[in-house]
Amino acid sequence: MPGLDANRLAARLAHVPFVQRIVVLETTESTNDDARRLAQSGAPEGTVVLADGQSAGRGRLGRSWDSSVGVGLYLSILLRPAEPVERIGRYPIAAAVAVGAACRKLAGERVVLKWPNDVLAGGAKLAGILTEMRQGSLAADLVVGIGINVNHEATDFPETLRGAATSLRILRQGVVVDRETVALAVLEELGATIAQIRGNGWREVAELFMSYAPDAAGRRVRLAAGGSGVTDGLDASGALRVATASGVVLVHASDSVAIEE
Repeated sequence: MPGLDANRLAARLAHVPFVQRIVVLETTESTNDDARRLAQSGAPEGTVVLADGQSAGRGRLGRSWDSSVGVGLYLSILLRPAEPVERIGRYPIAAAVAVGAACRKLAGERVVLKWPNDVLAGGAKLAGILTEMRQGSLAADLVVGIGINVNHEATDFPETLRGAATSLRILRQGVVVDRETVALAVLEELGATIAQIRGNGWREVAELFMSYAPDAAGRRVRLAAGGSGVTDGLDASGALRVATASGVVLVHASDSVAIEE
């Protein structure tokens, strides 16, 4: 598969003011770590780091993310939101909507979201998002890492992931997908959703998330803290609302709730 090219990407993204700087690496340990280092050296918001492969890609809770060279899209975006920490939960939702919308353009409505930011198709993982923040009363910097399985064939996944993971190529019945086109779509959508949540458009972003996420309303779930309830959409912070017999519980982490089969 052809490699990513920073100059070509910059030209294709010239109409997206959200993107300020593009860094392309052949391979790296983690684009999130690279973006964090760039943040510490004063890189502007809208700095995007992409890599052809990662040796230590990670997902939530320190889980590894398979980052095969040349077939996936692995990118991280540096944000500097001057907002209270309690509103930062909106950013993973905005990122999920952006990735979901971009993947739907290429693979159709079978692409769905699982709160807060997993992207699935046919019950298999297509993409994941890891948001990491430097803690403070305001979010000094926020790195949004995105991994999308683009041109993987089934045999490109480790045996432990086969059947549990899918790719745009698999969903398109073997048609190869241009990774730069995927990056373009994701960054266009992300620029738009971030502009919305920073303005007065949180409700619209939340509604779009709900339209992509069938389990985020009306689905019975178990709570890790005990008890069960029914999902009831998002609150203003991006948390999942769960209606229980004793009232509404706000869930802030995906491992705190499980769908009842």
